[in-house]
Amino acid sequence: MSVGLNRASVLAVAEEGTAGEYEAPYTGSQFVPLRPGSTLSFTSESLDSDELLNDIGSAKSFTGKTGSEGSHSAYLRHSGVEGQKPELHPFYLSMFGDYIQGGNYATVSGSDFNTIKVADGTDFNVGQALLIKDGVNGYSIRNIKEIDGNDLILNFTLNNAPASGVATGRAILYYPYVSDTITYSVTKYLGNGHAVEATAGNATTEIALTADANGFGEVEFSFSGTKYFFNPIKIDSTNKYIDFVDDAGTHAAAVGEKYYKNPIELAEALQSAMKAVSPTQDYSVKWNNQNGSFTIKSISSAVFSILWISGANAANNIGPAIGRIMAIDDTGFLEYSSNQGFTYSTPIVPEYDSADAIIIKGAELFIGNQENNLCVCAQTISMTISKEISDVDCICEETGVKEKIATARTVEMSVTAVLNKHDAMLLDALIQNKGISAMLNAGPKVGGNWSAGKCFNTFLANCTVSSYKTTGDSFIQAEITLKGFVTATEKDVYINFV
Repeated sequence: MSVGLNRASVLAVAEEGTAGEYEAPYTGSQFVPLRPGSTLSFTSESLDSDELLNDIGSAKSFTGKTGSEGSHSAYLRHSGVEGQKPELHPFYLSMFGDYIQGGNYATVSGSDFNTIKVADGTDFNVGQALLIKDGVNGYSIRNIKEIDGNDLILNFTLNNAPASGVATGRAILYYPYVSDTITYSVTKYLGNGHAVEATAGNATTEIALTADANGFGEVEFSFSGTKYFFNPIKIDSTNKYIDFVDDAGTHAAAVGEKYYKNPIELAEALQSAMKAVSPTQDYSVKWNNQNGSFTIKSISSAVFSILWISGANAANNIGPAIGRIMAIDDTGFLEYSSNQGFTYSTPIVPEYDSADAIIIKGAELFIGNQENNLCVCAQTISMTISKEISDVDCICEETGVKEKIATARTVEMSVTAVLNKHDAMLLDALIQNKGISAMLNAGPKVGGNWSAGKCFNTFLANCTVSSYKTTGDSFIQAEITLKGFVTATEKDVYINFV
């Protein structure tokens, strides 16, 4: 089939051990569902020459810094298992910098509407969501605003004080942490058999969340990387050699160990390696774009054999990597081509999280201070977390970029909601530049209680109202924009899966 079916494509995201070193997927859990609009592309800077060549036309331009960029759109969902990271973990982790998997803990006596008492406050973190599993008064989700010894001060008041022994849930908490930028590799199997597109050194630059009433909770990630690959080929110690005979004798050539960004780059490397060990002879190694094969040809030697079986490095020969699978040596000709086609489908069966996408109903949006625990009747909610990324330019790198580092972060939440009669709190917060908080809880419920392992929480611990206006056609609404900020003890935004 000459065309690829895009609906058959699959995508994998793998954390990198070293920034910028491509990490191919090795387990099914690294795959994430694709949606229309997902992008992955090569980027380059053009260097224009101003040389005058006796013509009004331009001189040849050159490629400068190269890299990659992409976007991934997904439905908002947990993993389906309490305390287990969601499949989109690398995207979130790269934006925030750190995460915590909460343990199994319970309340002790003395908790009230504003404070959860536990045996050891050091087991918890500011910003962490508590899924308070109160079997008597119903489940609640609240964030920890402050920790005072073994007292967990809540961001918004509970309707009822929990008794002793109430479980607090196992949150996956993502929180801002100033550290080295955490990077990941993205591999897209186009048509799952048509081609492979991949990028490395990726850092998340934006997370855009939308939560519109009665629709899917959605999240879109934007990311930027340092390297781009198309049909990459891995060469390591197990497949880097070629033993061959020519007029000058018997030789063993080895290509460098790395992921080659495309087959043409590998062909050039193999050709160079063969010429290096037999400098009196000339060779051509070509990649055929029409049939997907490598051709190795002697240009000058009258004798040319490739010792796939009898060579000193037969156990580690490059044949399988270039599609040449032989039971005997190649002899008697001056040109040899691949005899096995390349496979561009994933060798791993993708595995996806079991939880359903979250529908935005029965959700909670609280805005204000601790006592403002009435759900804001919102029609639309959007939140954007943006991170400025700077390239670490480096003359030693073939792409011109060593890695990417974060230099700034902004958080903004926009809400369109019913304007309640008498409600002047948010407008007053804008006028007086008061610091407030905002919390969104969403997820399925069973018997009126939040379902553990399937819910989402985001918490703007500190924010200001940056804009406020009334609007609406059928009924009166307020359009509110909140802007997060940090303090000495709290970050601007936290995301939890509970």
